[in-house]
Amino acid sequence: MIADKTWRTRSVILDAGMSPKYLHALTRGRTGLVLDPALGGQRDRLLAGDLRGAPILELPAGPVDTERVREVTAFVLAKGLRTVVGLGGGSVMDAVKLGALFSADPSLAVYVERHARRSGLMVVPAMAAPHERPRTVLMPSTIGTGAEVSAVACLDTAVGRRLLASRHLAADAAVLDAAHLADLPRHLLLEGLLEAFLRVAGTVAGSSASIFDDDAHLLLCRIVALGQRLTQEDSPGLRLSAARLSQETHTGWSLAGRDPYGAKHWYVANELAYHAGIRKMSATAAIIPAIWEEITRGAAAWGDARRLAALWSAVTGTDSSLPPNPALGIAELMRRWGLNQPTVVAHGTAQEAASSSIRNWGGVLPMLRGLTAAQVLQVLQPGEDPAGVDPAGGGQRAASNLPHATTPTARERR
Repeated sequence: MIADKTWRTRSVILDAGMSPKYLHALTRGRTGLVLDPALGGQRDRLLAGDLRGAPILELPAGPVDTERVREVTAFVLAKGLRTVVGLGGGSVMDAVKLGALFSADPSLAVYVERHARRSGLMVVPAMAAPHERPRTVLMPSTIGTGAEVSAVACLDTAVGRRLLASRHLAADAAVLDAAHLADLPRHLLLEGLLEAFLRVAGTVAGSSASIFDDDAHLLLCRIVALGQRLTQEDSPGLRLSAARLSQETHTGWSLAGRDPYGAKHWYVANELAYHAGIRKMSATAAIIPAIWEEITRGAAAWGDARRLAALWSAVTGTDSSLPPNPALGIAELMRRWGLNQPTVVAHGTAQEAASSSIRNWGGVLPMLRGLTAAQVLQVLQPGEDPAGVDPAGGGQRAASNLPHATTPTARERR
């Protein structure tokens, strides 16, 4: 194993409300602001500080499709921006990253459009002129995705939701300011912590042993301990700690040297969220206990039972009141954090999500290699007869949605 860790994004952690007076140190040339319109108070404070007079593009939270990315690209080009500041949740930050990239090299947008059918993951070619890309400064108002420090972005295309990867998608700077997290509802704060927790736990269970297992176990315990505190109390400091731990799942050592596709739940949740029209974490919460149960039973294609047991043993060492069985334990943790909303997957939606999971991420691809559509359907609808699903992953998009899912508010969409 070679663990050679470098990171391009500069991470800045500020006291609450300090970002309006600090951005001048992170920007260059003409600077514009892209933000979620729900963050009016934060916008006004930024415009009263270092971003005084900056052009603004308001981008409501929601799935990032090609039209939204074109809107950001057009904004960058029309205003002649050398720096783009993004303030919002994961979808706003992804749109800023993609818009900045495509504004510097329009051929990459054409490439993505032409190759979107090949798989769920698209590795974007190198830019022709990297220095032409505007500088990006990302300020999250949610936690969990870690989009401000990752080198990937999600894009909804005509053939499904795609994960784009490129070193040029990594932001130049990520700014954590507790004031930007103040309005985030506590249940979304805890949901974001669960997303960060599962990013590490899923990858560890889906990878071989690593010298960094202790780092991963410690990070998982810190996340759980903080989540338990947040169920009892709330403060700007705790929220900033949650955002910092979310970042650490990308930038720390816990995932170094592991299978980059180890977290199998992510790919299935991605397809379920797309086909059912729900948020990614709602889809994740619906399937993760069943996936962990499959791992515990010895379904190695989902993950390693011993490694799952080891990481969960570390977690229960922090909170001994959690059930020792990983599948029961993660379900109980979600219940305590208020994330146990009952979700029933309509059969047609489940079939299409199972088929597209294998079509976009399975077969010869490494993400879901070794799994069949029937096995995916089994975790989407535990106990149901998987007969009728196309084992090759074909089929058309189902019209039915989750009957018990509620329409997310603008603040909840990412």
